[in-house]
Amino acid sequence: MKAIHVTATGGPEVLKAVEIPEPELPPGHLRVQNRAIAINFHDIQGRRSGEPGHPPPYVPGTDFAGVVDAVGEGVEGWAEGDRVLGIHVSGAYAEKSVVPAVLAVPIPETLPFEQAAACPVAGLTSYFLLHDLGVGPDHTTVTYAAAGSVGCFLGGLLREVGANSIGLVSTEEKAEIAKRAGHSHVINYRREDPAERVSALTDGVGADVVYDSVAGPGFAQSFGMTRAGGTVVLFGRAAGDPPREALDEAFLGANRNLGLRTYFLGTTIQMGPQRIRPAYEALFDGLASGRIFLPLETLPLEEAAAAHARIESQQTVGKLILVP
Repeated sequence: MKAIHVTATGGPEVLKAVEIPEPELPPGHLRVQNRAIAINFHDIQGRRSGEPGHPPPYVPGTDFAGVVDAVGEGVEGWAEGDRVLGIHVSGAYAEKSVVPAVLAVPIPETLPFEQAAACPVAGLTSYFLLHDLGVGPDHTTVTYAAAGSVGCFLGGLLREVGANSIGLVSTEEKAEIAKRAGHSHVINYRREDPAERVSALTDGVGADVVYDSVAGPGFAQSFGMTRAGGTVVLFGRAAGDPPREALDEAFLGANRNLGLRTYFLGTTIQMGPQRIRPAYEALFDGLASGRIFLPLETLPLEEAAAAHARIESQQTVGKLILVP
């Protein structure tokens, strides 16, 4: 079958199209004939720096949607041909993938495979970032990369609960996407100072929650946008690890009762797998009804390297989907 291998750590050029055997089907698993495969920034970070437990060459990717190709021993309630959404630690960039049956969910007939494939990492992360912090109509939030996949999911979910959501973007095109996704206010951080603008939008108070997927050298800015007693949630490191001085000065030395919380979807899945299906159902309903707006662009599986390069250069909005 066709697949993409990460052949070494490095740039997009280390992604190579290859022919490999179909994945084996362990007991308790489903094998899926993929129709849509989502690219997540985690895939890029693993390609750049290495994926623990997966020395090259390996098939990257976690999110895939398609039809059941084979049912493993001990699995009940599934049949060949069923529409299925899967998430696994790797193996998605291929014509076929396997998923533990406990993490597989049926896809409604009315939902395209491409929309479903966007839901595992980006959708679930957004859902739990909102619900686990109890964000509601009395809260103001700031979301980095507001025109990206998590940003768009959050825009719709935050609008639905009545929160005052502020999105950060890098271009006017992305500002329009973020507004359409549901963010109450959008800041182009290349034209305005985010901390000053957030202060103006909150009458000098600051945001209750800042969703930071970027970190890197500018991480201190997140604390500068947060109200006294507010929380910064670090759920990604697109720009690298936060510098220690940002924590020492902007967090530990701020004396403003600030909170810093990390978020890892894998931990949520391990601690409460029973929460996953209801979350998917809410996301499916939001996409089908249009309450969640997520731009999608499809590319052939063989163009995975080009897709990674575009994401790294901030040339995309919403979600890129690979199609075998």
